[in-house]
Amino acid sequence: MNHQENTDAEGRSPISSEKELEEAIQSTEKQEQLYSIALFDILGFSNFVECNGTHVIMELYQKLLDLIHPLESQFCRPTPHVGSVVPVPMSPDWKYSQLVADGNGYVRTCHFSDTFIIYVSYLFQKGPWLLRDTLCEPHPLLLGPQTEAARLFYGGHHIYLSFLQICMEFFCQAVKAGIPLRGCISTGLATMDKHRSIYFGRPLVEAARGEPAQNGLGIAFGRSFQDYHPVYSRYFIPYLGHIKANSPKAEFLSPIMVDWPRFWRGHPEFRNLSAPSCIQKMNQNAAFSSYYENAIAFSAFSQQHENWTEKITWEGIASMEDFFWQARAWHESVQGEPR
Repeated sequence: MNHQENTDAEGRSPISSEKELEEAIQSTEKQEQLYSIALFDILGFSNFVECNGTHVIMELYQKLLDLIHPLESQFCRPTPHVGSVVPVPMSPDWKYSQLVADGNGYVRTCHFSDTFIIYVSYLFQKGPWLLRDTLCEPHPLLLGPQTEAARLFYGGHHIYLSFLQICMEFFCQAVKAGIPLRGCISTGLATMDKHRSIYFGRPLVEAARGEPAQNGLGIAFGRSFQDYHPVYSRYFIPYLGHIKANSPKAEFLSPIMVDWPRFWRGHPEFRNLSAPSCIQKMNQNAAFSSYYENAIAFSAFSQQHENWTEKITWEGIASMEDFFWQARAWHESVQGEPR
């Protein structure tokens, strides 16, 4: 993979205002940059349009816009989301970290038809402040010698971790509001010029093709997971039940899911609500019933295997491909376990 990172922003003078930030972002967005991108679609939207009037559709749209717009970062406004709290590594093996707040990048959003996109680059970031020192993670997902790594990406890994939490926040808020979403997260070089509405690049293709290859609500990781991935296991879980059998687009997915149910269980706004109950309330169309049932099954899987890092075989993992094989083997081994 070719990691030709644009690091023009590294030599900039400190940004001191919202206007300067917006001008700097607009300037760099005209060029290809390293982005993490989450693409979400509304499940069964075409059928929803056919069965409902304009007023009902606009109400649904407004609900989603009310959810997605606050996720955009602003220069002087503190991030109100749990996603602002992230670990930053303190040791070369990533096992020891410190928790920081406001270690985010500047998140952007866009939307068209039933597609909603959340994305972030790694050229601009807020100055974090320490919350806790130190935190131990005995099983971080290490970088094997055969894993290509982008210097800019891993230098700002806390931005990625915060980005993942923001995506889970969006998904969980949608579930709470009764809006069925299916998403896919990818990372790579792209052009995301919001000012001119120009969006293209390999991660967008990966996310757009990986999203419909899933048979349930949730957030998948694209294949770019093997080059850009969360180190800390609280953000993901090995899972293959989300991949449609015999789908040609399945090649764009990794055998890993974003662990949004774990995020739900730990979030002060959601943890007293039943995620399966919220999902089941949306299950009103027999044509899509299996998608909701599969999402409920994934929620149960996440809770049952929250300590999966203690069960997986870590010995002999030298690359992300090795990890994928171990993840598949572990997933197959627990399929017959009682719930």
